Amino acid sequence: MNALLQVCQQQLLAADAQLPGHDALSIRRFRQEAMQRALQTGLPTQQMEHWKYTPTRWLTESAYAFHAGGCVGLDPEDLKALLVARGQVHHLVFVNGLLSLPLSGLDGLPAGVQVESMARLARESPEALEPWLGSDVTGADQGLAALNQALWPDGAFVRLASGVQLSQPLQLLFLTTSFREPIVTLPWSVVILGEGARAQVIESYATLGQGDHFTNARTTLVLGQGAQLDHLLLLAESDRAHHVGSVQATQLGASRLAARVFAVGGALTRHELHVALAGAEAECHPDGLFVAGGRQHLELHSWIHHLHSHTRSQQWFKGVLDGEARGVFNGVVRVPQGVREIQARQQTDNLLLSDRAEIAAKPQLEIHSDAVQCHHGATVGSLDAEAIFYLRSRGLDEECARKLLVQGFIDVLLQRVQPAVVREWIARRLNSGEVAS
Repeated sequence: MNALLQVCQQQLLAADAQLPGHDALSIRRFRQEAMQRALQTGLPTQQMEHWKYTPTRWLTESAYAFHAGGCVGLDPEDLKALLVARGQVHHLVFVNGLLSLPLSGLDGLPAGVQVESMARLARESPEALEPWLGSDVTGADQGLAALNQALWPDGAFVRLASGVQLSQPLQLLFLTTSFREPIVTLPWSVVILGEGARAQVIESYATLGQGDHFTNARTTLVLGQGAQLDHLLLLAESDRAHHVGSVQATQLGASRLAARVFAVGGALTRHELHVALAGAEAECHPDGLFVAGGRQHLELHSWIHHLHSHTRSQQWFKGVLDGEARGVFNGVVRVPQGVREIQARQQTDNLLLSDRAEIAAKPQLEIHSDAVQCHHGATVGSLDAEAIFYLRSRGLDEECARKLLVQGFIDVLLQRVQPAVVREWIARRLNSGEVAS
């Protein structure tokens, strides 16, 4: 058995009585069954079809440990750059996998909006979590997702009642601090929108210091009839961090999901999006951008399942790679037999700033029905030499010309982010990486 799997199994046995919801038979049984699935599936390797582009040796080479507490001495000022402006956005902050109420700010939440710790809910009202334990859209080779299901210690639970609109964005910040030994965190968050509800949720991951850590994250989204959710994910952990995460969304009729991901951090970052369009007139709009330099490895994967006729999806993912960075985009649109009148578009555009950078772009359509409109495309290129020459002829040096062209390539997706305070914060976080050089 893999060493990390052994540690996780021992952790489940040793900490069973301390894990949230241990008194609830349904949650305890779900954790045990998830651990069995993890043991049966095993940790991912490059021999698995969905992981063939992903380096996995780090899973066996690092001796990850579980950390049982947050971090003392943190001040809101320590998080200033990591949070969207206070007063304009609600914040829920998790440190090393556990909620930190002193660093959070939820004043002014309207009636009908529930935002709290998954750990507290599992301990005090486990029946509220039971409907969502098995609600994820499953995929192949999900050993790490099963580990999260077995061992999650905390996360955010967000629920909007029918017809409720959250006027200010809600940010969920997952922060990992440095330790002498590498640690693993396993947050699970659930966001549920009732019929006709509307919200913007920003989920961000960051590191304080340069510690080696592994984030194994999972987010469950459930959109009721006619609900609208703008879910924005920022992955910006340290260059020694490894991040594997998934967002699993289920949409009922006439619901609308904008799923945006910006990946700029980590030695290795892999994000999966699984969407089930389960009602007529449901639509999703996934956007994504990864920006990498040095020897980073960043991946974006999407699986869009059109389970109902008269559904729509439109995806646009971009990558900017410099140095010896490697990027992967794999997008799958699935239409089963009998599902008709759907529209699906998928596009990936990638920019290589170095002759040593690599991109693997693989948009896919799996169509088992007729009367559908499905399109996909992929482009890979470098900066236009004529455009650089033109800008230099107008007085810019080569570095400024290159940065301006890269910024233009990125801005097309950035301009889709609203409101302006969120867009400007994302732009600052992207520019802080200094990867567009």
